[in-house]
Amino acid sequence: MTMPQINIVEKDFSNFAGVINHCPHGYRVLDYVPAGISIFDKNYQVIFWNKCLTQWSHVEPSDIVGKNIIERFSTLNSPGFKERVDYVFKGGPPVLFSSQLHRNIIPCTLSDGSYMIQKTVISSMPSYAKPDEYFALMTIENATELSRKVSEYRTLRNQAMEEVKLREKTEEELRETNKKLIEHQEIKMNEERLKVLLEMSGATAHELNQPLMTLLGTIELMGMTQDIPEEILKYINNIEKSARRIANIVSKIQQIRQYQTKKYINDVSIIDFNQTPTPNG
Repeated sequence: MTMPQINIVEKDFSNFAGVINHCPHGYRVLDYVPAGISIFDKNYQVIFWNKCLTQWSHVEPSDIVGKNIIERFSTLNSPGFKERVDYVFKGGPPVLFSSQLHRNIIPCTLSDGSYMIQKTVISSMPSYAKPDEYFALMTIENATELSRKVSEYRTLRNQAMEEVKLREKTEEELRETNKKLIEHQEIKMNEERLKVLLEMSGATAHELNQPLMTLLGTIELMGMTQDIPEEILKYINNIEKSARRIANIVSKIQQIRQYQTKKYINDVSIIDFNQTPTPNG
């Protein structure tokens, strides 16, 4: 039997549900995808483990299928992982784990002994047997080379910053009388950083608001349609809740005047929207 051809554009591996459900070979078609693929149920029990992920992780399907993926890989016990993925089993939107915040969801060793840096997307996939039940389709891409380039850039940037600091220190030692001027310059730099943050947050909120308003308006029109099945209405309500959560976040971004950060994962700092002061307090 001839295998069906799959047209994948720009490495978009995040939505295979339609292909799988219409493929006579079931999940086996995912063995031909150049990305690590795993499928697990709401109990986090692995249903499928493709060839690419087997090659990367050195874990055979016979050693993982039927077992709890969180118990098998301690890296999945990181804060927020299960809470985010649980939405997928309700038919929620895909969950993205970036290569910068989540280096390797499934530890995979490269030929040089280092760990692969991964970009991971977990999508909702309808069950064969029960239309109202969803599995999690986890897609892992190798982002090691890109991350290495970013790391090299940061190294060069840090070296340049160190050189600037050394030069400033030398100038300060030679010209003590300019101490007040240097302090003033540091204050101005902080003001510029805040100015850049405000410009960026304003631009981000502006760009998000337009499609968000369209989304909310469309949801409202869909809700006004008569004779909508209860199951579809439930999905519409879920979409509306998520959209309004996004709207709330965008509103907080628009109101940023100062900012505070908080620790996230792997000692990464992110802006804390709940603690960042706004014009209304």
